[in-house]
Amino acid sequence: MTAARGQANLVGLAAALVLLTAVTTGSVVLAGVALADADTDPAARHAGETLADRLVAADAAHTRRANAVEWDAVRSLNATAVDRIAPSVRGREVRVRLGDRTLVERGDPDGVTVRRLVRVERTDRRTTTVNLSGRRTVTLPNRTRTVELDVTTDGTTTLTAVRAHDRIVLRDPHGLSGTYEFRVTRVGPPHLSFATDDGVDGVVRIRWTATNATVEPLEVTVGA
Repeated sequence: MTAARGQANLVGLAAALVLLTAVTTGSVVLAGVALADADTDPAARHAGETLADRLVAADAAHTRRANAVEWDAVRSLNATAVDRIAPSVRGREVRVRLGDRTLVERGDPDGVTVRRLVRVERTDRRTTTVNLSGRRTVTLPNRTRTVELDVTTDGTTTLTAVRAHDRIVLRDPHGLSGTYEFRVTRVGPPHLSFATDDGVDGVVRIRWTATNATVEPLEVTVGA
């Protein structure tokens, strides 16, 4: 009984070793196939990652800072600019998409796709008029960054100062007249107030740049 049981155990052990070897070999083969599928063209992947990184770099011509692109600038991106900022994509099929819009497409690339999330900033120019005989303050929309003033008076009004919140941004005791431009802080909606020395008649035309921002996916696809 003991000898027979020992032989049976040896047979079972041998079968187990054969099965383990087969499973291990199969796993290695499957892993190799998966790795090959994931990186069939490492050069294309490198080119895609390089281009994506350069598109969101702080020193790019169309960015305000790292990962923040200016829509008016980036929407004019073309294949020539892409080749210049990332020479590794030259001669390759390439597609660059921002949100639901295709910015650049050369050929029909079906290779690797590299994705980044970026802040997309859109600027909007707006205008309003303040009649100093009726009011001396105005509040602009939030996210306003730059303000431009056109000051016109009838000769009896002397506009001496303009404040943004509690900070004097323009001042001339002899009277402000003409066009001025200044930046405002990004903390809360800018509140402008106007100080005059005499008279109540005068007009200030205000133009400002407001910024709206969204977060959108940037996709770079590079082919062979």
